[in-house]
Amino acid sequence: MASRRREPASVSSVTQHVLRGTLEVQVQADIAYVAEGQIKFHLGPVFLVLKGREAALSMRELIDKLTPVIDELYPDLDAELWRQHREFLRQATLDSYSRARVNGTEPAAVIAARHAAYYITT
Repeated sequence: MASRRREPASVSSVTQHVLRGTLEVQVQADIAYVAEGQIKFHLGPVFLVLKGREAALSMRELIDKLTPVIDELYPDLDAELWRQHREFLRQATLDSYSRARVNGTEPAAVIAARHAAYYITT
């Protein structure tokens, strides 16, 4: 991948906005291969113009950095609970096999499968 040429940042206006809720997004861009292309977009009530490739790449980098922050701040609890449930079931199954092996109640099919796996790997 080619290294990016760093350009000094410049801003023509500085404002802080606090955005809440679902934001409507509209994006417009110049035709491809324009020398100093612009990407214009509305993020809710905020209108932004990215002038040139470096500004666009910086915005992409910002979005990439936002993803893990958003995931940490607002985790998908349903997915995490489901993962923990699967792990609990897996561990309970392993524990029951271990107990059955120790107390001699292990099914013959499990014993045969373990022996077959042993001979495959050795």
